[in-house]
Amino acid sequence: MNLRIAITSCLSVVLFTGCSDSSDIIATPEQQTLTLLVTNDDGIGAPGIDALVNGLLELDDVEVKLVAPAENQSGSSDKTTEGDLVSEDSATASGYQGVAVYGYPADAVNVALEDLGIVPHLVVVGVNKGHNVGPYAVTSGTVGAARTAARAGYPAVAASVSVFPEYADYDAAVILVTDWIKDNRDALISGSASADTVTSFNVPGCTAGEIRELVAAPLAEFISDDDIGRWFKTDCSLEPDSPPTTDFDALLKGHSAVTDVPLEL
Repeated sequence: MNLRIAITSCLSVVLFTGCSDSSDIIATPEQQTLTLLVTNDDGIGAPGIDALVNGLLELDDVEVKLVAPAENQSGSSDKTTEGDLVSEDSATASGYQGVAVYGYPADAVNVALEDLGIVPHLVVVGVNKGHNVGPYAVTSGTVGAARTAARAGYPAVAASVSVFPEYADYDAAVILVTDWIKDNRDALISGSASADTVTSFNVPGCTAGEIRELVAAPLAEFISDDDIGRWFKTDCSLEPDSPPTTDFDALLKGHSAVTDVPLEL
């Protein structure tokens, strides 16, 4: 029973049976609004964050707060700016209103939490143009923003796709994020969701075939110079000869990967 129905029912019987105090009517987690803070490292006008915001707005009973860098800040890790920051009202490519911060992705998170007083249940970062796997996670502004949020005690999710526009499947990344939110909504609302690590999704850029199922995989410890860039596009029609062992290996084999990223890299 939702709150409105509960109150109406209570009023309808008050003359006959009385009514309990309104404090007895407690909304379930499904009825509470989920506050989501969205940021990225590609800038507020990038296509990935636009796709993400629009996808999040399709969820039931959510409030989306948008605070993102004014300009592309890829590769900035969790750097922050000393001194005051300039911010201004801005919007995504499709017009969702938010705040643009002239600084790094981690700066945008700090402005949202400290200056704007936003108290999110979850911080969502992306969708980034360019995968953030293995040792490259440490330089990622996307993962850096998520790590900054988690270090402040807020659960954080990051999502990344191929750097090549023709293979950048933003929709697939958004589905992974929204499914994760649905699965973890109760824990997020109750405050029991973990902020000990960052949940990082990477989606392969399939040149052929379909994206394979999501696999949980650790960060690759090493990627050789010869392998740099190989994960950006993949023939997903080829049958893998073995299960993925790392996030990098998962992309090479056409799988989306979900990885628990430590807060300190």
